[in-house]
Amino acid sequence: ANFDAVSVRKTSSRLGLRTDASIRYEKTLDPELTVVAVGRFVKLLREIDPGAFISSKLTDCYVKHYPDRVIRFDKSYVDRYTGIDISSDRIEETLSLLGFDVKKEKDSFEVKVPSWRATKDVTIPADIIEEITRIYGYDNFEIKTTDSLLKPVLASRTRTDSYAVKNILVQRFGLHEVHSYIWQDGRKYSKLGIDVAENVRILNMTTPENGTLRRSMIPTMLSFVNENKGFAQDFGIFEAGRIVNGTKDDGTCDEQRKLGISLFSKTCDEKTLFFRMTDIVRTLFLEIKNGEPVFNHITPEYSWQHPKNTVSVNFGGVNVGTICTLHPSVLSKLDKNGASVSAEISLDAFCSIEEKDLHYSEPSRFPSIDIDLSLLLNNGKTYFDASETWIEFVPYPISSVKVIDTFEPVTGGKSVTVRLTFSSDERTLSMEEDVQPVTEKIIKSLSDIGISIR
Repeated sequence: ANFDAVSVRKTSSRLGLRTDASIRYEKTLDPELTVVAVGRFVKLLREIDPGAFISSKLTDCYVKHYPDRVIRFDKSYVDRYTGIDISSDRIEETLSLLGFDVKKEKDSFEVKVPSWRATKDVTIPADIIEEITRIYGYDNFEIKTTDSLLKPVLASRTRTDSYAVKNILVQRFGLHEVHSYIWQDGRKYSKLGIDVAENVRILNMTTPENGTLRRSMIPTMLSFVNENKGFAQDFGIFEAGRIVNGTKDDGTCDEQRKLGISLFSKTCDEKTLFFRMTDIVRTLFLEIKNGEPVFNHITPEYSWQHPKNTVSVNFGGVNVGTICTLHPSVLSKLDKNGASVSAEISLDAFCSIEEKDLHYSEPSRFPSIDIDLSLLLNNGKTYFDASETWIEFVPYPISSVKVIDTFEPVTGGKSVTVRLTFSSDERTLSMEEDVQPVTEKIIKSLSDIGISIR
């Protein structure tokens, strides 16, 4: 008997039933051997019972005839791959003894593959090389260095940026790189209370809970955190991997390269960890793209993201990723006494961004004047609202603005202390004529938008 190998394999995997027959018939056995097996059976039967005879013709329900496979090559092809000089006569003799039908014309060969070797075994000229060399004997090969033309490979921006990202995360912030599979691990997700997101599924997956490809890197990162939280009080991990965002118009998977980062701590609170993550993301953009990203609050896309503490990462008007804390229900299952913050950056978008030009300015020869203002931010006001009041005075007479301290009173709200640095490249600024008038204008503008000075 002989059966359709693909059908047997699919049915066996779907039913989870592995038998001796399924293992045998899924190997794409040679259908031409069926008649040979029948003849062998008749011969053995007649040896046992000489009186046995065939009372009918052979009936064969032959579903599919495999076409004859013919491979053409020449001696120079064999010499190039083996690195030794094997004579044409020896090549012909070797293949003939192995059952191949060989036609030789000078140093060119036309080889017809026997049926029992043609089903997913010998299909290309390289397979013929293997047949010749294994009979010739690998021990008979002369050991020598092959001559190959080596050309330098130009580093692409994708490779350069990805390498720079990994270097910063490891050397600057001490994170650990991990590697994972592209599918969602339902068993590990369930321990964290994370649902498997609907996406492209893998056919014939032996483990059903791992059959769906992932849409986000973060649940995978959190699974690693959950497995390693007992080894350290504070640590961070990252992976530059791939996710699948559905399918394209041609039916293939829409694969995208993503950078997943997760921080975990039992010694600091969630707020501190969140700002540490924003500092990591800012450093990546500042060091590699020479610019600073903008963070905006967004509505979470997944149920495991915190409904309030989820922000988008934008650079040059392009949304390149998100930063979020965990939903309380997920965090409680991860660790009741710990905090975790995660970020996901699109490496495709990150690497496609052009680097901003660096501008250098000569330091002023004249002394600068620093003015500190402590701003009371209430009623939803933010630092970005306050920054609109002094932006018109930058870069002159205000050369820089820095946040030097933050404080949250028990009564509510927030106090942010900023340092305004006044300087000029042409002269020494006067406190009465240059600094004080600008400071008063800024204080008045702050008052107009509901921000007072503490």
